[in-house]
Amino acid sequence: MITKMARWSLLAALFLAFIPQAASSKERLDTLVLNRIFNYRSSIDSTIEGYRTQAYLKFRVKTNRRNAALLCVPHLYTVARNKQKSHLGETYVSLTFHESQPTESEIHAHTSTLRRHRTVLPDINGYLTPNIYHMTLISDHLYSPFHHRNKRYYKYTVKQIFGTNANVEFHPRVNNTQAVSGDALVDIETGRIIRCTILGEFDMVAFEINLTMGQEGLASLLPASCKLKTKFSFLGNQLRCIYEATYGVKSLPAGTKVEGLQARELMDTLRPIPLTLEEKSVYAEYDSLRRSNVTDTTMVREKNFIKDFLWDVIGDNLLNRIKGKFDNDRGYYRISPIINPLYLTYSHRKGLTYRLTARAGYVFNENSDLYVRAKLGYSFKLNHTYFDIPLTYTFDDRNNGKVKLAWRNDELQATSTVLDQLKKKHGNTFDWDTLDLDYFKHSRLALTIQYDLNPYIGFESGILFNRWRSVDKEDFKAMGKPTFYKSTALSEELTLRPLGWQGPIVTIDYERTLKGVTKDHMDYERWEFDFSYFKPLPCLRSLSLRAGFGFYTTGTKNTYFLDFNNFREDNIPGGWNDEWSGDFELLHRNWYNSSHYYVRANASYESPLLLLSWIPLIGTITENERIYVSALHLSQIKYYMELGYSFTNRLLSMGIFTGYEEFKHFSCGLRFDFRLFDRW
Repeated sequence: MITKMARWSLLAALFLAFIPQAASSKERLDTLVLNRIFNYRSSIDSTIEGYRTQAYLKFRVKTNRRNAALLCVPHLYTVARNKQKSHLGETYVSLTFHESQPTESEIHAHTSTLRRHRTVLPDINGYLTPNIYHMTLISDHLYSPFHHRNKRYYKYTVKQIFGTNANVEFHPRVNNTQAVSGDALVDIETGRIIRCTILGEFDMVAFEINLTMGQEGLASLLPASCKLKTKFSFLGNQLRCIYEATYGVKSLPAGTKVEGLQARELMDTLRPIPLTLEEKSVYAEYDSLRRSNVTDTTMVREKNFIKDFLWDVIGDNLLNRIKGKFDNDRGYYRISPIINPLYLTYSHRKGLTYRLTARAGYVFNENSDLYVRAKLGYSFKLNHTYFDIPLTYTFDDRNNGKVKLAWRNDELQATSTVLDQLKKKHGNTFDWDTLDLDYFKHSRLALTIQYDLNPYIGFESGILFNRWRSVDKEDFKAMGKPTFYKSTALSEELTLRPLGWQGPIVTIDYERTLKGVTKDHMDYERWEFDFSYFKPLPCLRSLSLRAGFGFYTTGTKNTYFLDFNNFREDNIPGGWNDEWSGDFELLHRNWYNSSHYYVRANASYESPLLLLSWIPLIGTITENERIYVSALHLSQIKYYMELGYSFTNRLLSMGIFTGYEEFKHFSCGLRFDFRLFDRW
């Protein structure tokens, strides 16, 4: 007979043995559910690429607080100027889904209570169609917790079981703006997500996405309905928006396009969900204000016209982006804000620079278009204006067939060749330090044609016209030297892509003056070889590599101006993804035009989670980080190296760089670009 003590000992042993088994069983269940979620996309033998559906979208916005600062926020100018604090809008749209690109939309009917029937924060619409099984939820940002490559960034817990369904909670391991939190109701047997809630904050917008997915097959990869709640706060302004989307609604006849009151009448027959009393009251207030404006006296209408013209036309266009379409959307134009202070950039060498970008295009057909982009900048430190205006006509888009006319005026180019020759001729007759004979204003006009024979080989041919004008004309005249120099040259470029479009690119450039054909002052021959490779890595990371060399041959002794194509200073900053990689931030501009040859190498590595991202509070708003390593060899500088680190967040991109000249001379500098509302 078992004693009482023996019975208690046996129960204790069984209990202790059961705990690890239960924990192990729980861990196996979590792993099983997660693996089925991660593998569900591959179990569907269909692609969402090119899938089209119709959707009904509705937004409600309420302005809790607003002040003059709201005028500078893109797409919110009309909200800042409107009497109403609550607004409502409805859209009937056709959507085309893509596997890794943003969803395309074609609007058939749209109405809202905002002036000119505008929308609020149109880029937020991408949050209504998140690609939850892709690596990123929205275009190129926000790690999806349902992709296997991102599981390193999240903690998962299977909280409850409902028959064949489980509730899975997820939280980021690092509190970063690229990560989200929330929960999902999952079918345990297949791993299909039935519905989910996703919470996060990105680019100054806090959001909550409530998503219901389709039930089977291809439809289960796409949302059936979505409700999005957002909160935007900026300098005392606060807006709360609610967006709702219903997908798979009935189609409208082809070519349907209506706006305003006519669209609202159409919505009354199409709306899948009736308006609430609050939404009806927003429309009623809008109609009341509109009717009162119609019945105003002539004098009031004239005052309103002047006010509307000054504020809503001039003010809107000065402070916000100007954009539009014409000729049935075949043509378009976009201009960055004209006086918005957020379009300033600063670097250690160039000082403060203001920039302006304008672009326009016209599509003739799917294989041909005309495109122009003007980049303008002004350096306050150098008191110099830069511009770069390329006009491109694409005659064969399938084979990258283009004709380009580019006009550039972007350099205060330095050369000591002219000064050296004068010193040899005149000796110590003059006080050379008091004369400004080093700098010239350089402009360039290029007409080129390019064509790709196949994905591996392409070529470009053109004619170039270079002009140099001295900054101080009087000193040149006193020396008996011309104040104006020019050259006309032919250029050839061969492009090699050994692995096709996704691999490295090798270019070989050749340029030769037309000596004897035109009355130019220069005679030269130039060769350049360049290697570049951009490698996207999983989880929003990337690696950029660039290396090359160039040299002058014929006529170098009499060539006053050395102007390399792949080794030059970009005076109009392009932003985070343009010119920060492959550039020398601290190299003095004089060195770009002083050596008859160069050898260079540049590398940069980018990741959203690198250094700052792991620091509390700071890491919460850090979007991307980069590390730079650059090296250079010139005839005057045998060894030059730069190391740099930069980060980007909702406000700006900032980088710190250190330079080492022949391991002796040390320099350090800072660069930043404003990025506030850059994605909007």
